[in-house]
Amino acid sequence: MRIRQFHSRDAQALVTMHRDPRVRAHLADDAPLDEPRVAHRFIAHMQQFYLQYPGTGIWCAERARPPDSDTIADALRAHAEGDIDAALLAKLVQPRWVFCGWFSLVHLEEDPKILEIGARLAAQSWGGTLALDGGEWLLQQAFGALLQTHVLGHCAPTNRSAAHCLKVLGFGCQGMATYNGTQARRYRLDQAQWQAWHTQSRRQRQRAVLSVSPA
Repeated sequence: MRIRQFHSRDAQALVTMHRDPRVRAHLADDAPLDEPRVAHRFIAHMQQFYLQYPGTGIWCAERARPPDSDTIADALRAHAEGDIDAALLAKLVQPRWVFCGWFSLVHLEEDPKILEIGARLAAQSWGGTLALDGGEWLLQQAFGALLQTHVLGHCAPTNRSAAHCLKVLGFGCQGMATYNGTQARRYRLDQAQWQAWHTQSRRQRQRAVLSVSPA
């Protein structure tokens, strides 16, 4: 997976993700990013945000998708027969980067001194390790480069997957809170807890979370 700044070419991917009812069902906010003009405006705002608040923002997440086996076999055959050179072969067999959602590290609206992490993944990317991979990257950014003492996370009360992910990352539940005009479950992670928790392997942390009752 790679995480990068949003570009204007990403607008259609944002629109497609937000038109999926499976994604919309878990949103704590419902900005109309399923509309192209809103998606373009969002990206333009983010590009200014990166400059104004270095180290924070909402970033585009992509994962590498290798070419199918037939494409690879055809390219290897063509190279062996002298029809293509090594440079073209390398280009044909390299993975393609595919949009899978976003990760965010932004200031809390009610208290700009506090940062919160977030993620929004396309439904095709659910069920893997992407949310944890991105969450760990965000926490390294928050507690490392940005020297935060604690970070918050929020999710819809019905979003069990997001809650589980936050717990595996080390967050503790703080109960319900008003968030973007609605009610969401709030989680908090202190720097000291993060440092101690992340000395364990991810598997150990997952087992620890599964061994206790859900908050």
